[in-house]
Amino acid sequence: MAIENFDEGPVTKTNIGRLTNGIFVFTLLLLFKNVRLPSFADTMHETKIDTFGLMQIPDILSFVNAFLIIALIWIMTFHIFHQIKKVDRRYISIHFGLLILIIFIPITSHLYQIFEENSIIAFFLHTNIFFISIFLMGEWYHCTHTPNIISAVENTQNYGCFSRKILYIPLTAVIGILLSLYDIALTRNLYYGTMIIFFLDWFLTTRYPCNVRRRKR
Repeated sequence: MAIENFDEGPVTKTNIGRLTNGIFVFTLLLLFKNVRLPSFADTMHETKIDTFGLMQIPDILSFVNAFLIIALIWIMTFHIFHQIKKVDRRYISIHFGLLILIIFIPITSHLYQIFEENSIIAFFLHTNIFFISIFLMGEWYHCTHTPNIISAVENTQNYGCFSRKILYIPLTAVIGILLSLYDIALTRNLYYGTMIIFFLDWFLTTRYPCNVRRRKR
């Protein structure tokens, strides 16, 4: 009887992990560039520090919002990543699609800040995040339906819990898309609520694990 060999190819899990961290660092650098620092012109015009600070509040809030979105996606991405034993060709393809879309978060966030009243920009912001969540769910679906790469512990204990949490991002993005179609402002703030719900879920799951609750039922 032939024994199947599922060894990794030239692209290993370690390579993918390093590339993913590099892309997230690059994305955060792009995001930080959107925050304006005092320049020589401000010094020459004797701009007061409190006046300059008040002018930067919208940019800082935009930075915080985008940072939280990236942080939430980072948590989801590496939760999936650390549950797999090795990567295959399909996982790599899905993952590269995810990384490409992540780079666009600072760009769409900055455009949203500049053209805040433009519903088309808000639509693109939420659409980008929606497709990111689709790629995340695609990764999760592929991993959980490929026994050779997924950890058996994750498959039996926390599958349902994470499958629920991963839905928070696309649901928020869909709500944002619908609201932006009706020209409703500040739809980006929806993701603050997503982050709060995610961490409440995480806290409750930590205290009452999913597998324990299922046994009690």
